[in-house]
Amino acid sequence: MDDLIKTFYIDWKLLIAQAVNFTIVLGVLWLFAMKPLMKIMKEREDKIKASIANAEKIEIAMEQIKKDKEKEVKKGRKEAQALINKAEKEAEDVRRQKLEKSNKETEKILHDAERQIRAERELMVRDVKDELGGLVALALGRIAGGNIDEKTHRKLIDETIDDLRNAEFTK
Repeated sequence: MDDLIKTFYIDWKLLIAQAVNFTIVLGVLWLFAMKPLMKIMKEREDKIKASIANAEKIEIAMEQIKKDKEKEVKKGRKEAQALINKAEKEAEDVRRQKLEKSNKETEKILHDAERQIRAERELMVRDVKDELGGLVALALGRIAGGNIDEKTHRKLIDETIDDLRNAEFTK
């Protein structure tokens, strides 16, 4: 071993001093370089993990938002269809009410027209009766030569009018 030390010129004192220097440099490097570097790397790793976790949460949230959006769209469509159905029903009700109103007005007009026709017919019958009565009285007066009293005269007129009326309504 002494030969080896002499061959390579190894000085124990220098070797120990270099080992101490190396340990000091290693300690200083560890303390001022490696430790902060490890801390920075750990923080970076934590940030990356947090970013990945946030990205996953965001992705889950986006999926939930997409599902909620689809639900809202379906709900909106249902509400729109309900509104359309309601509007159609209301339109049908309005149409039906107007139809009923026009039918009632038509019935009223027809009823009024029938009543007016009846009144005019009665008036016409009375006028015809009066005129016919006059004609019958004139004819009877000419035939009888004026020998009929007023009561008999009126009776004959009424009987003739009734006979004519019955003959007219049975046709």
